[in-house]
Amino acid sequence: ETFSSEMLGKGVAIIPSDGLVTSPSNDTVSMIFDTLHAVSIIADTGEEVLIHVGLDTVKMRGEGFEALVAVGDIVKAKDPLLKVDLNKIKEAGFDPVTVMIICNSDNYKSVESVTDITVTNDSEILVVIP
Repeated sequence: ETFSSEMLGKGVAIIPSDGLVTSPSNDTVSMIFDTLHAVSIIADTGEEVLIHVGLDTVKMRGEGFEALVAVGDIVKAKDPLLKVDLNKIKEAGFDPVTVMIICNSDNYKSVESVTDITVTNDSEILVVIP
């Protein structure tokens, strides 16, 4: 409900096929949640991006999650951010759906998701118009 209501901003949800979460653009890592299920980054172009792996996975307390970056790291598009054991998420009874949200969506004319595609590391899944 938090994500679908756009309470945190506009974004997109994907069903991951592997457990490697990569940077969507050139960014600075601004926060890694203690439970390692989410990471926040600030894009060079100003977007504040939250990537949240799974629904209610905060309850896993970091089990099955590994941070591959630290706060303050500068990353390029496609650089790995998190490694996630999708099987552990499913075995724990949680949905691995992953959301990417532009938390400062109100600062932009439009934030639109690209839907009905098979997502790869090269896919454009959000279009942000200043």
